[in-house]
Formats: sequence, C-alpha cells, structure tokens
Amino acid sequence: MSTNNFFKSDLEGLYNIVQSSMIVYPKELIISSLRDFFAKDSYYHYSKDQWGFPNTTDHTDLPPGADIPIGHPGSTAESDILLPTRLYIGEKYRQDAIDYPAILISNTGTRYVPISINRDKGSIKYQDLIYEDGYGNQTKIKRPVAFITAGVWEGTIAIDVMTRSLRARDDLLQAMGMFFTDINFETLHQVGMIVKPLSMGSTSEVDDRADKVFKQSISLNIRTEWRREIPIHTLVDSILFTVNFKNLASPNSPVAANLAINTRVSLTDMLLNL
Repeated sequence: MSTNNFFKSDLEGLYNIVQSSMIVYPKELIISSLRDFFAKDSYYHYSKDQWGFPNTTDHTDLPPGADIPIGHPGSTAESDILLPTRLYIGEKYRQDAIDYPAILISNTGTRYVPISINRDKGSIKYQDLIYEDGYGNQTKIKRPVAFITAGVWEGTIAIDVMTRSLRARDDLLQAMGMFFTDINFETLHQVGMIVKPLSMGSTSEVDDRADKVFKQSISLNIRTEWRREIPIHTLVDSILFTVNFKNLASPNSPVAANLAINTRVSLTDMLLNL
C-alpha cells in the first residue's frame, strides 16, 4: 500500500503530535488503497503514470475499444504498466467527475471521542535501559521518556460512484463492499484505521448532455486515533541504585538490616561510560 500523505505544517512537530489521523490520512489511505485494488483488475482497470496521475492517452483516430486492457492483472511487464486507466479514483471536486466511471472520495464529518475522562493523561511512555557491571550482571531499568495524552476520532468517508451504465455502477459497489468488509479490513487496521459497518445509499440518475449518469454512494464509518507524547527524558538527570545484602542460598532469608549501598549516578555519566 502506498500513500502520498505528508502533513506540510510544522505544528504537529512543534506540539509533539505523533499521530492525528483525522481527515488527511484516512482520505489519502482510502484513495491509495482503492487505486491499488483496481489496478489488479483487467476490466475496471486503474493505471497511473510516472507522476501518480491517472494514465490517460490520446484516443484521436483510434478505433472503438482500443482502450480495453490487454495485459494480465498483476503483471509488471512494460506493456501492461502503460495501459490507460479505465476508471477515475480520486477526491471529490466542485466540478465532480468528467471521466466515467468515477469513484469520488470525500470526508463528510468527524467527531472527537475521549477514551478516558482525562484523555489518557496518566499514561507514561518508558524506555528500557540495560546496565551491566564488571561481573557481567545485567539490570534493566525503565526510564520515563514522555507523558501521553490520547483520544479517538470517529468520522464518515463518502464514496460516490458515478457511471454511464447500471451494470458498471453495481459492479463497482459490490467490489468495494467486499474490499472494505473483508479483503482489506486487516490491512487498514494495521495502519491505524478501523472501518465499521458500511452502508450504501439509494440509487439515482441525472441527465448529462444526451446521456444518463447513474450514481450511488457508500458511507464508511471509520475510527482512528490521535496521540501526543510530551517529552520528559531531559528532566531525569540521575538514577538511584540500591544494593541489598541477603543470604541467596535461602530464598526466604531476610535482608540484612542497616546494610545497604546507595549510589547516585548521573545519567550523563552513564551514557558517556564515565
């Protein structure tokens, strides 16, 4: 799966936002997933050029049906890669589509859902530090590195299907229904987005010059997360080591009273092995 998801603003980095899958990421993820999905089909074929735009060719003086793909789905042969696209997949613009069939994706709403009253504010991210003495004994210490706040976004992605034929509309809707329900469900889950039960709207048709355009929509109810990690590792400048003495031959023997060695070691010294 490939996406072109780059958040151009500096604000997320300035405020230590490590995840905010609200609008940009889910929409880009669905678009790229559908493009990869239909790129494997020989009939409703999606093809992109070297710049990532739909691969269209000049059909002037070509016979009818010249744009029908002749390659094999999934092939990497040069003749197959250069096949023109027969399906537009992208964002919904003001002018809607001028290429048919078309799959248009848009965000239709998002709401914030807290996962706890304090936004999971009590959580702390730890880092494991392993120390080893001259005898080869190792000790693992958990060092706090960040305070965590987190929450959930729930929203809806609308997918509008616009075609010139009833059969094309139904084929595309059926394929996407299986795609989001089962085929790609786990993949989307692994990259941070859950698709809850989808629903399809009613059919409609509109006049387009001397022809008809058949339309129907899919509503994807999605669930994503946001997360901030506020760094605190610079606040921890020392670690206290305590060594207690006891009889190791007897597991239940008491620790020797008033016999302990306490050493305060600077974290900088430990990192520099001083």
